[in-house]
Amino acid sequence: MQIAVISDIHLVGPSELALAERTYGRLRRNPDILMRAVRSGLYRVRRRFWNGHLKWRHTAFLRALDEIAEKKPEWVIANGDYGGDLGGVGLSHKATFDSASIVIEMIRQRFPNRSRFVFGDHDLGKYSTVLRKGGIRLNSLEIGERQLHIPSFWHETAEEVHLLGINSSLFTLDLFLPEAIAEEIPEWQRRRAEHLEQVESAFDELARDARVILFCHDPSALTALSQLAVVRERLSQIELTVIGHLHSPTLLRLSRYAARLSNLKPHYPVARIVANGLSGAREWNMFRPVVCPSTFGTGHHVAGGILLIQRDERGKIEAVRTSVRRQYYRRHRAPSGHA
Repeated sequence: MQIAVISDIHLVGPSELALAERTYGRLRRNPDILMRAVRSGLYRVRRRFWNGHLKWRHTAFLRALDEIAEKKPEWVIANGDYGGDLGGVGLSHKATFDSASIVIEMIRQRFPNRSRFVFGDHDLGKYSTVLRKGGIRLNSLEIGERQLHIPSFWHETAEEVHLLGINSSLFTLDLFLPEAIAEEIPEWQRRRAEHLEQVESAFDELARDARVILFCHDPSALTALSQLAVVRERLSQIELTVIGHLHSPTLLRLSRYAARLSNLKPHYPVARIVANGLSGAREWNMFRPVVCPSTFGTGHHVAGGILLIQRDERGKIEAVRTSVRRQYYRRHRAPSGHA
């Protein structure tokens, strides 16, 4: 058994690259000198220490696909966050949809009939610190389901191991609802209830000796998932839970120490989501979480990669990270026709 996982690609296609340039241009033209300096500085810090150079993302993604193809896995799982979400509203923004479409189409073309996809939080929309607006949008979920064919829940098997993919944002929905459109909240809540029923039913139908590998983008959802009685009863059957979102395994270790931030109760949207999402970090261990790194890493300092799930010499399931080799970002060049 061999499963390849790719996550947090955040590819910025031609439309989103143009949007990024326009956004940065507006920041530089802000008439308030102090505000211009602060916001431009924030933008540069995020680009250098977290988001990385935008064109490097495409190069890293292509290298990751080549790395996966060499391994010839039975399944390829994409664990969320496909576009840049530079509009802050997920796939309902045309530029973000175009970026995500490039990613998903390329994965399906390279690995037909053996690729599965998971929703990430940025695919559905998340408040933008640069734009000072945005949030989760129901249309983003519907576009992802109807046009990109990403189900909120799926269930496959690989050598009698059950692979379950869930939508983490539906489990952590309460964190995102303050930035949602008020008229959409009842439908969001209905979708969450429906999703929880699907997950409960899947776990309830598992045989007592079945083994499970869970795919969940945001580890914050594991806290809510642990509240389902049927899931708690089957925790011993979960071999591992593959998460994304954190971009680096280092942040999983740090998150357990940062859990105390939840006591601060911040009100700023991004800080509130992070702090409350970390509140149950000490409980994540029961799901045996393994981080699939971002393909492009974190900023310019930590290399990205992919995750391989396979059996060791004793037949035990193990997860192995493979790095995508880096170059200095100014040498990155996107292929013709893509950013």
